[in-house]
Parts: sequence; structure tokens; C-alpha cells
Amino acid sequence: MARSLLANDPHRLKALKGPNQRLDPHPKSCTLEELQQHARSLDPSKPLAVDLFSGAGGLSLGLHSAGFEVVLACDIRPDSIATHRHHFAGCSHQCDLSSPEVLKNISRMLNGCGDIALVAGGPPCQPFSRNIRWRKHDAGFVDQHRQLNEGRRELWESFLTVVEEVMPRTFLMENVPDIAQTGDQEVFRGIVSRAEKAGYRVHARIIHAWEYGVPQLRSRLFIAGTRIGYSAPLQWPNPVCSSVEQAVPLEDAISDLPPLIGDWWEQWAEQGDYAGPQTQYQELMRNWLPLTEVEIPDHITRKVRGDDLETFQLMRETGLRYHELDDEQRRYSVTRKSPPTSINTDTREHSFRNKYNILKPNEPCLTVTAHMSKDGYWYIHPKQNRTLSIREAARVQSFPDGFLFHGTPSNRFHQVGEAVAPLVGAALGGALLEALLDGEPHEEWSDPKAVREELLRWYREEGGDSLLPWARQRENGDDISDSLKAWRAFLGEFLVSRLPLQRQQTFWPQLITCWPDHEVFLNDLNRRRTLRSFSFEGLENLLEGVAIQLKDELPWSQWVRNDSLAGVGRDRIRQCLAMVGITADRSCNTALGRLVARVSNLQELECEKSRQLRELNLGLMLGGDEDGKIYRAAVAVADGWCHQVPQCDGKPGASSYMCPLNASNLCKGKGHK
Repeated sequence: MARSLLANDPHRLKALKGPNQRLDPHPKSCTLEELQQHARSLDPSKPLAVDLFSGAGGLSLGLHSAGFEVVLACDIRPDSIATHRHHFAGCSHQCDLSSPEVLKNISRMLNGCGDIALVAGGPPCQPFSRNIRWRKHDAGFVDQHRQLNEGRRELWESFLTVVEEVMPRTFLMENVPDIAQTGDQEVFRGIVSRAEKAGYRVHARIIHAWEYGVPQLRSRLFIAGTRIGYSAPLQWPNPVCSSVEQAVPLEDAISDLPPLIGDWWEQWAEQGDYAGPQTQYQELMRNWLPLTEVEIPDHITRKVRGDDLETFQLMRETGLRYHELDDEQRRYSVTRKSPPTSINTDTREHSFRNKYNILKPNEPCLTVTAHMSKDGYWYIHPKQNRTLSIREAARVQSFPDGFLFHGTPSNRFHQVGEAVAPLVGAALGGALLEALLDGEPHEEWSDPKAVREELLRWYREEGGDSLLPWARQRENGDDISDSLKAWRAFLGEFLVSRLPLQRQQTFWPQLITCWPDHEVFLNDLNRRRTLRSFSFEGLENLLEGVAIQLKDELPWSQWVRNDSLAGVGRDRIRQCLAMVGITADRSCNTALGRLVARVSNLQELECEKSRQLRELNLGLMLGGDEDGKIYRAAVAVADGWCHQVPQCDGKPGASSYMCPLNASNLCKGKGHK
């Protein structure tokens, strides 16, 4: 967020609305009531698809290119639906998918259309799960949320409701990668759990748009489901670009488009003819959908203020970034972080402090978002002193030039920014089509249910409470208080869990006798001597910090937002709290990351480097795990056997017997380096 430095603004432009583009419906469009008749009129050999939360139709275009027939698209925005209705036959239906009645009606209509091969879409994830995960004990907060949202569903639940009612052979859900990470992972695991209960294998991967020929650094999470008995497991499509250095650069995407001054009403076509495409990507954008040789729809952008024009020129001439300019040269002061300015940067200190950003011609573009409808200064043209036009932003998203957008310029920017890149949709659609046609599981598929069942079996037979006594949540039939659970969790995880399993069982009683709660620890004048006798004197400050925060009743949400526990990462704190059910987060430390890589046939070094990859695949492995038992078992196995050099057969330094996952042939131990 930025605020203006100018109290009186002599450069303020008069509010000027751009041209409102109106698009006619497709000649074969239909209403929801006519949907079943339309579906029956289609070639029965073509697989039918549904696009929920469709936006303007980026995913629909990709699926159509892959061979699907999109018979129904739904979205709440009228301008987006008008765009979709212009380009696609079938039903483009404006509706609120949070309404149970709407979902019931849509499901009823789809169930009369015959076999639905694919339900796809990108439901926005609402912030309830993030806010409530720390306050689930607060009944007043929960009741207030329920009252405010009575009769409405969270949108990811709406998506799965349609899947459960219609039972397509496959589904594909797109979302931001954050929902699979600590903080929102409960949503992701909920999706995995519900889909598995409905009879689907669940696959998930973070897809970088540039991997599939899109000139953009866009990363999105795709969750796919393949129905058991009706399709084969999904094999993700091979990327067309193996590294970001090989990706299509911005210059290759937009260099053929005529220059603009920057004005909604600019008539650039009168100033000269379009010379034609100059690169392979530009040829694709010109030829994918029909249009005349000189037609370039939506090639307009905002007018630039006089002072901003000077700023653009100064930044371009000097090579300075916005935060490096003097106060008198800047219109805004930076008050909140923004995305990084480049794919490669040696100095990260200021990489989040630039209100204006000149795009680099020889790199893929930064991620285009719906925020472009309000402010395009993050997307300054690499060679011209203006922001990207609607068509240039559409090119960056891989929308062909023949794909027009309905509504005002702001509407059109919004539609471009919120879309799934059509080339990504086409690649994933092709892979899903292969899964539909194949039908047989392949060797690469690793069923996480078998891993969960083995972890639970081992945890149960070993006696969960005796295996991880510091993770108990009940004692003598009564619930243990949150503060006591947290104290025990930190004691156990930092002082006991690193020991061999047999040593843990004898050492824990000694430890809990010394300091049964945080108050006893704080009042113990001899604690340093005791810790020294245990060879843990280096952990005194950490335990003191934990005890003080418990004494001060610091809200749980603040435990991962301050640095009071010096030397302890947020993930480790989350793990301790998750072990005793204080948070639904399932953090993935290094050892647990090794376990995930080894049972999921992943590249182990990649997992160690990428927290996103670790937590995504941890969520797939755990599934719902409402009571946390699978997570506790996985942590115990990881700590016991998943050392950097695998201790699968019980070598010294780990357990004295074989890892249960290795013994069950669910983990090959050494993984993939």
C-alpha cells in the first residue's frame, strides 16, 4: 500500500471513463433451463466439461483447445459472464455459487446432461480458516462467524459439493499456492479428505505458467481428482520450458503491438498499419482465434499523469528503482510490501519497496493480477513510458488476440488478471483427457492412504501416548489445559524427541518430574544445573522464553509472529503447537520433509530447498487428519529414522528396529537425490 506525498496535487487527471465494450452472445449460447437439451445435441464422442468460477473463460478456452466441450460456466460477475457467453456455446450462467439453492439447481441440471467428464474451476478461498485456526476455542467468535455466513458456503466447499453431486470422472481446481502452506493448509487437507471420501485419487502440483509457454512468472496450485474405476491416475504434462531462462520473454510476447501514448480513447490504428507477428508466440496469439490481419482489439491503456511520466523517464534513464528516488521525485511513500521486481536479484533488501516497476523485456512478465483494474504502475512497459494495455496484459496471460473482453477497461483488466492462463489450461486439459482414455493405474502412482494406514497402525500398536507422551491431550479422563499441553510439547520436542525411542521412554518421566509445568520451571533456581546434568544447558533461554510467554498468556497466534523464542523458527513452533492440537497447521520440518519425499517418490534435494513443495506433499500425505494422530506418527517416524543418511534398518543413532514404512515397502528409504 502506498500513500501520496502530495497534499495538493496539480497533476491529478480528470476522471475519464474508457470505452464500454459490449459483446453479443454466441449464436449457440443457451440458458440454464436449456442446458440439458444443448448437451444432448452435441457430438457424444466429445467429453463434457463444466467451468465453475469461470471468469472470462481462460480455463474454458484451454479445455476447449484440449478437446473438451464446456457446456456450463458459472461466475458471479456479469461482465465476466458476458465475455464467456460471447466466446462459447452452451450456458454461461451468472450466479452466486455460495448459495445452496443455486448449487442444488446446477447439480440437478448437470445430472440430466449425461456423463460429465470434468468439473473445473478456481474457487476463491475465503479467509475464515486463517482467522479461526487460532481461535477455535473461542465459541463466541465461531458463533459470530456462523451467524454472518448462515445459509452460505465457503466457495471451495461449493466446488466440492458440485463434484459430489455430479460425480464427474475427473475434476480440476485452481487456486493460489498459499492454501497448501502453513496457515491455510487446513483448507487444502479438507479438500483432499472430501475428494477421497467421494472416491477420487487426489493429485496436486504448483504449476509455473512459464513452464507451458506463457510469458509470465505466474504460479498457481492445481488440485486434480481422478475418479477410481473411471479414469487412470493423472500424469502431469511435461513442461515445454525446463527452466525460467528458457521461458518466453515479455519482448517476444508484445513487441509487435503498435506503440501507445496512453489514453483510453487513443486511435492508434489511424497512425499506421499493424506490421504483423515477429515471433512464434506472436503468431500463436494472432492465429489461435479468427480476426482480421490488422485488427488488435483492446489495445488501449490509461493516460499517464505528467509527474508520473517524468518519474518513468527518470527511472528509465538512470536505472534507479522507485524506492531509490528522492522524496521530491516520488509521488508515493511505500508503506507495505509489494512482490519482487525480478526473477533474479542480488539485493533483496529493497525488493519489496517499489510502487512503480519497469518490466524487463528479456524476462517473463511479473504475475498479472486483477489489481491491474485499479492500478497498472507495477506493469510499466519495458520500452514505452506507460503501463501495459489490456491486450498486452492478455498476451502475457496467453489470451489470443481474437479473444475480446466485455465491459469497461477496468472490467477488462480485471477479467484478464483473474483468469487461468489458457495455455496452462490446455496442457492440463490434455493430461486429464489422457487419464480419461487410459483407465488403468500406472506404477508412478503412490497411494497416500496406505501410508496413513500404516502410520496409524504403528502408532496404535506402539501406544501413541507412550510413544509421544508429551503429545497427550487427555489425562485421567480429563482434558489437559492448552498451556500445559504447550509446555509439555516444547519440553518433549526440544529435549526428548531427538533421542533414540528407547531412551525417550526413560528420560521423559525424569524431565516431567523436574518441571511439570512452566511455573515450576520459572521458580526453579537450580534449573541451569539440572539442564547441565542432562547436557541441555544451551536450551535454558528457549525454555525460559516459552515459560514466560505461557505465564503472560500470549495469544497463540502471536507465538509465530514475534522473535521472543530466539533461534527457533516459526515452523518448529507451529509443529510443537500442532502436536497437541492448539493449531490445525501441520508444519513440515527437515526430517519430516525427508519422509514426505521418500514415500512420495519426490526429489529429496528439491523438497529440502522448497518449503512449498514439502508442505504441499505433506498435506497430500496426511489428508484430513482431524485428530492429528497421523501427523504425530509421521513426526515420530521422521525423527526416529529419517536422518540425512537414512536409518531405515535401525542403525545406531536411530531406533534399534526397522522403520515401519520401510518394512511395509511404502518407503524405499534412500529416496531420490
